[in-house]
Amino acid sequence: MFPIFFVLILVCLPVPGLMSPEEWRMTAQGKFSTLSAEEVASVAEPLVDNGTYPSLVIILEDRNGSALYTFGMANRATGQAPDNRTTFEVGSVSKTFTGLLLADAELRGVINLSLPIQTYVPEGVTVPSWQGREITLSDLATHTSALPNVPDDFYRYQKESDPIETQAESTFRGYEEIPADLVYAWLSNLTLTRSPGDDWEYSNAGTAIAGDIVARVQNRTYSELVNERILTPLGMNSTAAGWNPELLERSAVGYRGYAPDHDEGMIIRYNEFWTPAAGIISDADDMAAYLALQLGFLDVPDGLRKAVNVSHEPRAIRSTEGVELWQSLFWDTFETEGIPQTHLKAGETNRFMADIAFVKDEGIGVVVLSNVAYFSDTHVESDVAIPLIRLMLEKR
Repeated sequence: MFPIFFVLILVCLPVPGLMSPEEWRMTAQGKFSTLSAEEVASVAEPLVDNGTYPSLVIILEDRNGSALYTFGMANRATGQAPDNRTTFEVGSVSKTFTGLLLADAELRGVINLSLPIQTYVPEGVTVPSWQGREITLSDLATHTSALPNVPDDFYRYQKESDPIETQAESTFRGYEEIPADLVYAWLSNLTLTRSPGDDWEYSNAGTAIAGDIVARVQNRTYSELVNERILTPLGMNSTAAGWNPELLERSAVGYRGYAPDHDEGMIIRYNEFWTPAAGIISDADDMAAYLALQLGFLDVPDGLRKAVNVSHEPRAIRSTEGVELWQSLFWDTFETEGIPQTHLKAGETNRFMADIAFVKDEGIGVVVLSNVAYFSDTHVESDVAIPLIRLMLEKR
């Protein structure tokens, strides 16, 4: 059996003082203390040993520090283990970056999340409405816009002669090949079937439009805005909104868990328009900084700190049965017996998975990265992230 396990301590964070992102990255005294390495391994190792996940990269943080744990293989053919600089597609975790940009822009008076998006879309685009109720930016950010997940045009890449798993993967080509003008043309001709603001329905198209708007009104591309407002202040030099050659060279190999032989997936390079929905890539070092930002551990500009807090605020009720579930600005926010208010976001592309989850009031959080996709209930969120959050809460 090939799985490899080791622990790399990234950083300790003194309390009550805050560190700048630069100071935080340089501190490596290893004071994360909530869970032992053996406790982390008890969750992760069986999932790698049984072949569910080729690799798992886990970042854990508490008020004392941060630690990185890696398991398995970034490349099955070579047996190479992942490390802190191995890059992964984070999928829909990208949406939380988009939500943060929306909060930041509203706090600076650039946009108003309560206004109809008709105010912000390109000239000539007609946004559909329902009996006078228009789609707002807040509707897009809470998946209550009444827009479907993607335009029907995504399915033109499927071939009936292909195996079902290849047909499923082929739809992802739309993220690479369908540009903004075609999506806006689709939007202009769309007829809503219900009122915006009422029912929750996941929409990558809605997210992409929100990201395009928040960049467009600031005369930036989305990737430029992410770099300017988030990545540069945090020193996240190994993160990109969209691929770049250097990060591609450091990438883990991504596999299709939904295919019979779990073979390699096709590389999809999300275009500028679709990147706000799922096109960000990153490594463990940078995602540790991003998690520390969410937990309030970093000394960052007041505007960024306030925007983070605004992005966490619950805005739409999704469920009150058993689990109290809300939608924040692209964050899933829940509370249930034994688990206080928790923010999390799962991501999945055609060949990678990711999850970020944290309990801000308790000062604990986790990021999980893996190089496989399943398109099913098998996900690192339910298999790894939430069990580790539960373990950390039990150790309080």
